[in-house]
Amino acid sequence: MMVSAVQALLYLAILVVGLSVNFVWDLSVRRRQARALADQRREARPRSLPPAPDRDQLRRRLPDARLRAFVGTTRATFTELDALIDHFDLLLLRAQDRARFGLVSVHAEAPRTTAHALLERWLDAWVDVDEDTREQLARIALGPEGVAEVLERERARMRFEYRQDTAPVLGETIRDLDRAVIHMQGIVAALEGGHDDPYR
Repeated sequence: MMVSAVQALLYLAILVVGLSVNFVWDLSVRRRQARALADQRREARPRSLPPAPDRDQLRRRLPDARLRAFVGTTRATFTELDALIDHFDLLLLRAQDRARFGLVSVHAEAPRTTAHALLERWLDAWVDVDEDTREQLARIALGPEGVAEVLERERARMRFEYRQDTAPVLGETIRDLDRAVIHMQGIVAALEGGHDDPYR
């Protein structure tokens, strides 16, 4: 009986120490590593998106108020997605450490749900795009299909949250969400720039 109580206290002490070390590691080393991953990812993207034109310029280039609203939604969506991917970098590092050491919580469900909501919101906003603009964007491979495919793959990944090999799945999520950001940036650049080449 005494041995069982001592063992329980020992396990509890190991758990507390492990979680404390993990917390400190999360706040320092992993966050620094996550920032480095985010910097590398952004450097690997195509040309950066030019700043948004002012309101008058945007009205001249996009007289249709619904299309302007769509561009605004797209810009807001990829900005939020971009920040969310930074968080997924941290989750990826947690998952890699959990696979090696255990005692590391990943908690990917909530950010994954947020990513789904952002992608769904953008796809719903696509109804405001007129037929001519859809054809213009389709000619340069910037329709909604790529984003819809990302959402479909992301929904399929929900079931991997509690597996030991979560890290590769999170890596796929990061790559897919990054593709969605690049895609949306291309759409905004094409529409705000008033020409067919999103990176001219």
